[in-house]
Amino acid sequence: MKVNLKAKPYNLSDEQIHWVESTIDGMSIEEKIGQLFFLMCADPREASLDESLSIKPGGVMARPLPAQAVLGVHNYLQANSSIPLFLAANLESGANGLFAEGTNVGHPLLIAATDDPTLAYKQGEVCIKESKALGGNMSFAPIIDINYNWDNPIANIRSFGDDHKRVSAMGQQYVDGVQDNGGFVTIKHFPGDGVDGRDQHVAKTINSLSYEDWFATFGRTYKENIDNGATGLMSGHIALPAYFEHNGITSEDKNTPASLSKVLLVDLLRGELGFNGLIMTDATLMTGFGGEGRRQDLVPLSIANGNDMFLFTKNIQEDYKFMMDGYNNGVITPERLEDALRRILGLKAKENLHLKDNITAEATFQQYQKEHQQIAKDVADKGVTLVCDEGGILPLDKSKVKKIGIIFLGNQKDMAAEMSGMDKMGIHEEFGNLLTKEGFEVSFIDHSNFEAVIASMSQSVADFKNSYDLIIYFIKKDTKSNQTTVRLEFNSFIGFDAPWFVHEVPTMAVSVANPYHQIDLPNITTFINAYSPASHVVEAVVEKMMGRSTFKGISPVKLDFSPFTGSLDRWK
Repeated sequence: MKVNLKAKPYNLSDEQIHWVESTIDGMSIEEKIGQLFFLMCADPREASLDESLSIKPGGVMARPLPAQAVLGVHNYLQANSSIPLFLAANLESGANGLFAEGTNVGHPLLIAATDDPTLAYKQGEVCIKESKALGGNMSFAPIIDINYNWDNPIANIRSFGDDHKRVSAMGQQYVDGVQDNGGFVTIKHFPGDGVDGRDQHVAKTINSLSYEDWFATFGRTYKENIDNGATGLMSGHIALPAYFEHNGITSEDKNTPASLSKVLLVDLLRGELGFNGLIMTDATLMTGFGGEGRRQDLVPLSIANGNDMFLFTKNIQEDYKFMMDGYNNGVITPERLEDALRRILGLKAKENLHLKDNITAEATFQQYQKEHQQIAKDVADKGVTLVCDEGGILPLDKSKVKKIGIIFLGNQKDMAAEMSGMDKMGIHEEFGNLLTKEGFEVSFIDHSNFEAVIASMSQSVADFKNSYDLIIYFIKKDTKSNQTTVRLEFNSFIGFDAPWFVHEVPTMAVSVANPYHQIDLPNITTFINAYSPASHVVEAVVEKMMGRSTFKGISPVKLDFSPFTGSLDRWK
């Protein structure tokens, strides 16, 4: 299906279309093939950037770096590209997905817990305004996956929850927030994550919903976001066998992931759902892609079967050769190549990137941040959720609680800070400091070393009870690539970190990531879900624990831990 550049989401003028067509006419085949590639930049040195520029790619995605480094990378790339580049980042939670100093509004699940779609709009606005100040123009977001399976290790806090109507509404608002401010989006991960309990980084996954259930939920969500004008879409390494079975399709294996499926990309996405915009693969370094065949075959096949751009390379020159060979061997037809190029350049023309004044940045993100940080605080205040307080622990009574022991479980490092090389105090330490400032005696109960375990083995229950008036599990278990579970792991090999003491000392839990930890802590009856490991979020948590602020959040997911079988009965 050929692109219509006068229709949504492009809506180009005759002048813009002329630039697209004349630019394509003036390109060599080598330049055309280069435009299909969307590369990753984690190394800001010029030698690395020059290697990326050697194939004249269509886009580059930066990993989080300090602001000045990002600014330098973006301006260098654009200055040395004859055709303007898409410059993207994973702006799922905030501009911190691009640069270390960027505003972190909060994970999408925190936005969902506010039940206020206008805050999703503000999140998109925050992301693109700060990113554009550093030369960025594209968000690899929003995620419009529906987290039906509580055991899914990827969607989780990155989703807007398990209510497809809320997911759709908030996805549309995020899109509007970005696109109203001159940026591009990629709704993801088509045909929809949140059903399988596996991770595409390590295995192809399956959206196992029935044909009817998929169209009523994921299909409806994608259709509504497409009709709303989303400019781009990311195809996941996710299969949708029910579509093949319902339609009697045998031209492809029904378990072919969307990133390689002509049936799902052309027949379903372009045809039935009417998507006219840009399609790119999800990262092709994932085993969900690479495990489907030889890379030399998969690289051109992804474009031949309906993607317009190819996300990330293993080896730039080798993957480029694979793509070129695919064109020369007829896997990618001239017609498919030209259509992909029109979609790529058409989107660039939409925001007039071909006018050089629109691509040079000057690092003006600071002008927005006071307002943006207030938005983040509002999100935290409205999103932090009291799941239960059957133990009657809250608000904390200083006449009864003086000594607090904290057991920290999860991932210590902040991923964005770690990737940018910028050290940061652990969020659990920030939480402890806030409680100390409230006047509590705070200590961390740590059984991660042998000496601590030996000491605990000989400690009497009476002594343990005398040591603490309250024990708090503080949990930060983020989703991340190649982590196949977000379930709790206890530090002590003998189990001293497990809640054996709930009937000895009042005990509560605070999760600043995965909201499903009650599956592993069923005996804890005071539980707070905060969804995002950020400073402004833990500040809101402590304010609410002290009773100075009410809990306003609603759980955006069902806390039902029966195994997910592919049936949506519990949501009907």
